[in-house]
Amino acid sequence: MLNLLARLKALNVLTDADFYFAKLIDEKQQGMAYDAAQQALAVLLAALVHTAHLQGNTCLFLDQDLERNPFGLAYRTVAEERDYLLEIKQKINFLPVEQWQSALAEHMAFTGTPQQQARPFVFQHNALYLYRVWQDEQTVADYLKSAVKKNDVFLAHDAEDANNCRQTMESRNPPFFVPVEKARNLLSRFFAEKKPETDWQKIAVATALIQPFTLISGGPGTGKTYSVARLVATIQTLQYEQHLPPLRIRLAAPTGKAAARLKESLEASLVRLDLPPAVRETISAESDTLHRLLGVRPFEDSVRFDVYNPLPLDMLIVDEASMIDLSMMAKLLRALPPHARLILLGDKDQLASVEAGAILGEIGQFLRYDYSPEFAALLHELTGERINGSSNYHNLRHHLAFLTRSTRFNLDSSVGKLAAAINNMQAKESWRLLKDSTDIPLAEFVAPSNEVNARQAYRHRYLRRLLQSAVENYQDYLKLIPKNNMPTAAQLRQIFRAFNSVRILTALRAGEFGVENLNRQIAEALRQKELVRFKHSRDWFVGKPIMVTQNDNNVKLFNGDIGLYLGDNRVYFETGDGYKSVSVNRIPAHETAFAMTIHKSQGSEFEHTIVVLPPDYSPILSKELLYTAVTRAKPRLSVFASEEIWLTAVKKPIKRQSGLGILLGKVDEQIENTSN
Repeated sequence: MLNLLARLKALNVLTDADFYFAKLIDEKQQGMAYDAAQQALAVLLAALVHTAHLQGNTCLFLDQDLERNPFGLAYRTVAEERDYLLEIKQKINFLPVEQWQSALAEHMAFTGTPQQQARPFVFQHNALYLYRVWQDEQTVADYLKSAVKKNDVFLAHDAEDANNCRQTMESRNPPFFVPVEKARNLLSRFFAEKKPETDWQKIAVATALIQPFTLISGGPGTGKTYSVARLVATIQTLQYEQHLPPLRIRLAAPTGKAAARLKESLEASLVRLDLPPAVRETISAESDTLHRLLGVRPFEDSVRFDVYNPLPLDMLIVDEASMIDLSMMAKLLRALPPHARLILLGDKDQLASVEAGAILGEIGQFLRYDYSPEFAALLHELTGERINGSSNYHNLRHHLAFLTRSTRFNLDSSVGKLAAAINNMQAKESWRLLKDSTDIPLAEFVAPSNEVNARQAYRHRYLRRLLQSAVENYQDYLKLIPKNNMPTAAQLRQIFRAFNSVRILTALRAGEFGVENLNRQIAEALRQKELVRFKHSRDWFVGKPIMVTQNDNNVKLFNGDIGLYLGDNRVYFETGDGYKSVSVNRIPAHETAFAMTIHKSQGSEFEHTIVVLPPDYSPILSKELLYTAVTRAKPRLSVFASEEIWLTAVKKPIKRQSGLGILLGKVDEQIENTSN
């Protein structure tokens, strides 16, 4: 089997990491009393699960699709490559997928009972896991089950006796439950504006007031941080009015840029609230990256804060939760003290994390359920909003809030309609909206023929058109940079405002229309127009934008931070209260940032967003990728794409394999069994 995998590696079907991981398992099993088919199956599954993990899956479903199409070989166009599929089946003695687990029941590297046996690979609910990943998924599921279980006791009391329920709430130690009447009055105060429709922001805050865990999901501009500002104000005011110490509230986000935006947005919302000075003093909008919050040690998997040394806080608010992978989420949950409340903010429809896991999407699927009648009644008592409950409820739904009304772009605007069509996988309708829109410029890629030379010539012209757009849009900030002296604070504000008003987003890193080539080409196009000067685009040149790609706490620069080189060997970065400059010799790993990947754009917004899709198909294309790109626009959007690639992307949702949804689906069943 190993020789076969080596041939697949040579064809780029497997990565080097996939192959050498499988090779390690093969070496460990030598000398053991396994037959040839068992050994081949063990090596095959090692490569398959490692490949799946690198593709963002937390597990590998052992189903007919896997049996028919391991490594995607069934779809290979070369007949010789498809023959490898038959060879794989021969080497495992044509063992059907239903028997793979039993065939490896006694194998040293596999276990079906990970609670009793720690082995590299875990069989659970008809899927295969890496042991560490299985542990992380269990941590997340156990935390959510525990949160639901705590609330279930409260709901049971509410169903029997509302007065007893209220007494139960008020007798609990903060910060889980709050006095209903006091909370209702404060919610009315902080949400004084009467809305014609249901005020889901108010409901989101009420939910977070009475739950140990809450997910507030919503698209860009739907008021997630607006709601959180009122949540923090309500809770700290409640503490103050009850003569209790203020809660220790911390803010965090996956990247430095997202953390800075959370701080900025929260400060802007808090300043509008009428708060007593004593309460305002207890509220801090300081925000950290998750790495900095947890004390992640560079080049290690260990953290400063964990289950044995929990975080010193009472409430944690985390923005851009869709970007959090399974491993980081598990670390975060292990570090939470038992009494702490967790509020996650994010957009369940955005791209999932780069690493394995799609936690927000898995939890967000429970939004399809209703509230229970009892919980709907409680929310009505707290908010005055009419909310329907039904028997079609799931207790996890009581921890979720969904915001739909956007202020970044009107849902009836061109961008709003386009985003909705993409999210609903209405491929043809979304393309029609794009073609017919007078607000969204479309540079359509339409190759003249399949003849190679003609098609390549057209690609070059299409690329030049994109570069021309880049020059037109980036020249404004470059012309603001002073020629012979360093910029003043006022000039820095103008320069950064102009640069941050526009950004080119592309789906790929490599290739002609990938971020690496586009950044080189854009720099050269700007040089030809004498807007920048350099000998090589790798050089530091005045006006060069960079994105930090590695955290460095020594200089307080973090993954995602954007800086501008403005001369004198210094790069300038925006901070929460101004700007700072860092010597080029101290800048951590970084890349040029005229263009950035759509993945890297999460958590950002630009007055003019230019979305570039490649002319050729790439597996990375998806409706989530396109939705994320389009919703960065505030409000202007331009698109470079072909109809074929656009339609393909919209029709292709990301389907990551995970057992979290399966585990969470059993939440109600477990609670019922526990209470009996």
